[in-house]
Amino acid sequence: MPLTAQLPGEFPVRRFRLRFEADQPYTVRGYRGSAWRGLFGMALKNLVCITRDRECAPCLVRASCAYPYVFETPAGVAEPAPSSVEQAPHPYVLAPEPEWRPREVRGETVEVTLIGHGVDQWPYVVHALRQGAERGIGTERLPLRLVSVEEQTPEGGWRRSMSPEGVLLAGRAWTPAAPPMPARIRLRIETPLRVRREQDLVEPERMGLDEFVAALLRRLALLSRFHTETPWRLDHAGLRELARSARVTRRELKWQDWTRYSSRQQRKIPMGGVVGSYTLEAAGLEPLWPLLWAGQWAHVGKGAVMGLGRYTVKAA
Repeated sequence: MPLTAQLPGEFPVRRFRLRFEADQPYTVRGYRGSAWRGLFGMALKNLVCITRDRECAPCLVRASCAYPYVFETPAGVAEPAPSSVEQAPHPYVLAPEPEWRPREVRGETVEVTLIGHGVDQWPYVVHALRQGAERGIGTERLPLRLVSVEEQTPEGGWRRSMSPEGVLLAGRAWTPAAPPMPARIRLRIETPLRVRREQDLVEPERMGLDEFVAALLRRLALLSRFHTETPWRLDHAGLRELARSARVTRRELKWQDWTRYSSRQQRKIPMGGVVGSYTLEAAGLEPLWPLLWAGQWAHVGKGAVMGLGRYTVKAA
């Protein structure tokens, strides 16, 4: 399959930035990705479930319900479902501020990106986050009120997406279009990247650019397969070899520890991963550039839905 310098199909996205405020200062202890994901899932089910059953599997309206599609995405949403995939990727990414230190705040900002057919669920997603935050976030159950909603534009700016009266304003989905490729690229991993090779997490010293690209290609291909009308056909081997041959002039990676608490398992779960950056000479990487650009909306690796594997690319 020839390598081309363009996306192999559509990849509709919508990204919203929600700002919340509290009535008093409070302390945030570390990264909030897990807290926002738990709040969101519970609130979304409370918002849209009409049967109030505990389990979604036997529900007669499951196929048309926003909750299982967004939060418990079954492999069956793709027909035919790939035999090697038991759990489909979810069509959303929640990205709170990438802060790890304890800090006193008066509110929080969280970005939510919807992908593919997930963009159709945006009113439910925003309302669920608002209602969940009002009930309280974290172990302290501190109520937060939604004060603004903005939507990212294709040009990279932000526009108001909620009126002063709290009414959500219409918008549209768009496919990320990469700008002209710079001569040198800086790829910065901002939140822990969790990639497995033969069941083991890839550590910083083994995280070559080809490992990053392989994980990115898998995520983009699965998202397009399950959530768009145009499943991508990617030359995984050819693109990974292209990444392996790239000239990396600087590589600064380290391990960032993080744990989340699982209420289902009643224990803390390690969720650390690789953070840092690569600086690349871009010559010859034209087929990779639009994929690296689009991946900024999807994140990479395990835990992407709670903001892990967040990265940016820009001119070095």
